[in-house]
Amino acid sequence: MLKIAEEKNAARPPSGNFRGRIKAFILLALLAAAPLPSAYAGLPLAGGTLSIRRNLLSGGGAVSTGPALSLNCALGEAAVGTFTGAGFKFSAGYMPLAAQPGTVISITAVTKTTGTLELAWTAPGLDGFQGGVAGGIYRIDTSSDAAHVFDPSVFVTEFSTSVTPGDPQVYVSTGLQPNTTYYTRIYLGDSRKVLAETSAPADESTLTNLPVSPVLSGVFTSSATFTWTIPAGDAEGYLLETSSTNFGALFPGGALVSSMTRQGLSMTLTVTGLADDTTYYFRLGSLNWAGSVNFDTILTARTLVGRPTAIQTLAIVPDALSRKVMFRWSNRVYPDPAGVLIQVSTQPITAAPADGVAYGEGGVFPDGSVVLSSAAAAAQLHAALELDTTYYYRFSSQNTAHAYSVFVSTECLLDLPPMAPAGLQASLDTARSSITVSWAGVSSNIDGSRFTRAAEPLELARYDIYRATGIVKSSWTLVASAPISASSVTIAVPDADSVYFYKVVSMDSIGTTVPAMVVDTDQNLYAVAPDQVSRLKIPAAMTGVIQPAGNPSGSALFVSAVERVQDEGGKVIKSIRFEPLQAPSGAPAEQFRLNAPSMDVVLHYETANGQVLAGSAVNRVSAALAPSVSVANAPSSLGSYWFNGKEYVKVFGDVDAGRQTVTVQSAFPGTYQIRSLARSSGVEFDVKEISNKVITPNGDGLNDYTVFTIDNPRDSALSGKIYDLTGAFVADMKPGTQIADTLVWDGKAEGRVVPRGVYIYQIKAEDRVFNGTILVIR
Repeated sequence: MLKIAEEKNAARPPSGNFRGRIKAFILLALLAAAPLPSAYAGLPLAGGTLSIRRNLLSGGGAVSTGPALSLNCALGEAAVGTFTGAGFKFSAGYMPLAAQPGTVISITAVTKTTGTLELAWTAPGLDGFQGGVAGGIYRIDTSSDAAHVFDPSVFVTEFSTSVTPGDPQVYVSTGLQPNTTYYTRIYLGDSRKVLAETSAPADESTLTNLPVSPVLSGVFTSSATFTWTIPAGDAEGYLLETSSTNFGALFPGGALVSSMTRQGLSMTLTVTGLADDTTYYFRLGSLNWAGSVNFDTILTARTLVGRPTAIQTLAIVPDALSRKVMFRWSNRVYPDPAGVLIQVSTQPITAAPADGVAYGEGGVFPDGSVVLSSAAAAAQLHAALELDTTYYYRFSSQNTAHAYSVFVSTECLLDLPPMAPAGLQASLDTARSSITVSWAGVSSNIDGSRFTRAAEPLELARYDIYRATGIVKSSWTLVASAPISASSVTIAVPDADSVYFYKVVSMDSIGTTVPAMVVDTDQNLYAVAPDQVSRLKIPAAMTGVIQPAGNPSGSALFVSAVERVQDEGGKVIKSIRFEPLQAPSGAPAEQFRLNAPSMDVVLHYETANGQVLAGSAVNRVSAALAPSVSVANAPSSLGSYWFNGKEYVKVFGDVDAGRQTVTVQSAFPGTYQIRSLARSSGVEFDVKEISNKVITPNGDGLNDYTVFTIDNPRDSALSGKIYDLTGAFVADMKPGTQIADTLVWDGKAEGRVVPRGVYIYQIKAEDRVFNGTILVIR
């Protein structure tokens, strides 16, 4: 790019008789329109010459035979003397010639992982080919959207740089999704932030996640079979490679055999053409859509030759909570079988059993591997394992002469997800433009076992913060991540007038997670059940109860919501336990309660073909075992029960047939159920809904008061009074502090315990009156 500009040049002496400021203007439009004398040709310039060629200035398509003007000089500054002719005058001065930085012409991916791309390119020059850039910048823009519009003014990162043309350049893009194509452009800018107009494209894809729990499940004389579990995020296919030289690591040459499938849902591959009685090295990899492979750990096996036959169909059943793993397999028929020798180690196993040698349980091989079993049948349990530690296993069939088959190997890593963050809370700035979400740091697994290795990604890698626009069947969007040292994050709120929901998920490097509590921009807290509708809501004014200073346990709490499928059936349509747990131990917070029935406990039921369904989608109770309740009759045929620690008590609740929910206002967590029951359309009370017919108000905590539970579907006003047998007024009942629509009498009148005897209760609601008796003994 040629740029002609006015410039002060006080440091340079003027030519001829000029003094002071020297200006140089080349009037291109006038030069193109008027005749130029040939005397101008060859005019000397600093760094080049000035020649005349009209058509270059005028932009005409034909080549003119008359004189024209061209300026030939190196980039930098051109010095021009004074000349006059044909009505034009050029004054002495300097013309700065500015270059636009060159374009990055090729971007390649040097390395790839499931979450990173390392991109490399060669630095262009200041003018595209030559001239270094000092104090410049790079702008990098990347997107997984193929329709993304690239422009130098749009970028995801910008950083300072100084380059020389041809310099190798590298940039690592992190935090990417596996098996995803990212489109990237890189723009070089000079110290004035003048940038290249375009960039070469880089369309590179991250690798897929590794196949899960790969097992060399079958080894034969000329083939071997792998099985695995599909990784998180799926894959486009799989590649199994086999080498007799550990892929060239042992010595050159040797066989290299491979087998590939482009079926992402496949879970088995067999490689054939192997030599018998030969040790092979196997590696299994997953393919992304572009065909790039992500290989797993190398496993080894030896093909068969006149020996006991190796085990088949090896299956692994891990149980991280119990710290154990179960292996099951099948045995092929061979002469004189004597079971299976199993070796285990926390390092890759290299020592093989020697023919003719009997190995006892607990025996140690030279490589440190231990005999887990010397004659296992078709199953083996390995217990008391360490979490987040890889265990390697080899299985070798043997006969009575202690000749051993080729081994079948596998590996297992038990991982528990980290505990959900406790003590969740939120605060907003006065403009509701940003929200700060805070939590107590996580230091234990979901079962309460403490982390054993500081800053170990397998235990805790980061916190992910998600946002949603609703609480029912929410679609969560990742909006931020925080390091494990963080206990809060501040995020912009998209719309101050809308309600948004946030959750903080503790993540390990494997990616296993547990449900987390939710906080909204109104500062309410939620524990959401697996059906994504049933939930417990703690109002903003009472969320301090999950902070260490707000509950008797003195610990930060989180509330789990677990569906109790074992309860469902008969009259029970849905059963969910909301349980406050202490961090970091995971122990129940048994004294948890609010001061008033202000928590909303919402239970969801499902319907089909005009009938209420019992159970959940994953635990559907058969129609023969479920109550027959039509959708139309749900408001009069469904109600809620709560387990008070001794028994399930009827708490009724409000039925919303449109949302298919039953809602109870309560001060307690615990187990709540939807059951079929007969209800009236108005207020109703039954003597069976009295918690105690006999009370002993002596302050010992046993039968000190009685609770009256009223079926109140229209949320009508309730009142209750106590009278003695003469009809004299004794006391007013008080609203219950445990469950909404309850009344309580504590056996007192004006703060003093009443004499023993029979007392009459009277409850009024709507236009109905309910009477009965209560016995007080002391």
